[in-house]
Amino acid sequence: MKLKCFLTFLTAICMACFLSFAAHGAPVSANKAKDFINQTGYRLIEALGNPNLEEKYAVLDDMFQKNVDMPYLARFVMGKYFKQMTEEQKQTYLALFPRYVIGVYKGYPLDFGTEGLNFEILSTIPSGNFTDVFCRIDLPESLRTEKISNIDVSFKLEEVENQPKIIDLKIGESSLLVSYRNRFYQMIMEADEDMVWFLEDFAALTESAEKNAEDKLLAQ
Repeated sequence: MKLKCFLTFLTAICMACFLSFAAHGAPVSANKAKDFINQTGYRLIEALGNPNLEEKYAVLDDMFQKNVDMPYLARFVMGKYFKQMTEEQKQTYLALFPRYVIGVYKGYPLDFGTEGLNFEILSTIPSGNFTDVFCRIDLPESLRTEKISNIDVSFKLEEVENQPKIIDLKIGESSLLVSYRNRFYQMIMEADEDMVWFLEDFAALTESAEKNAEDKLLAQ
């Protein structure tokens, strides 16, 4: 169960802190790709190991602000449904989306412990306009099972304005972007594809996530 929670959290936090998009880009050099993944990954591990929740949130929120193009990400996960919104609905949704993503990661347990949690870059492979970075995460004893002691993770990088940006993450064979879009499409289906109902549900989810995060800080 702890391992499942950790993988779910890893998906959420990588979506929140790492993903950024642009209309044009180029592959990232091997050395720059390795440096970027190392720096970002170890900053994340260090933040997770901090027992002070307020300080932990501050570092992770800072990673949001520096690495995420929220408007593009928001449009991407909505896909065809974004075009079906009125301009007023789009503005409401775009204002809610960053609050929702930040609230989601704060809803997961952040006390996994990072002693023994490490990762190794196995290879970097240019592919068209992108660079794929393949890594292996070694799990701490508290998260290991009889069958699983490490997990394979790959990042797809693109260089934008001379800076590496992660545009997709795979844990095993599962794509983060596809997973996130599927989640939003399910929410839309549950609202009978009615954007008014969807936005009402989305606002309620966002406010609930923010309230839970606030309660966790107060209880610390």
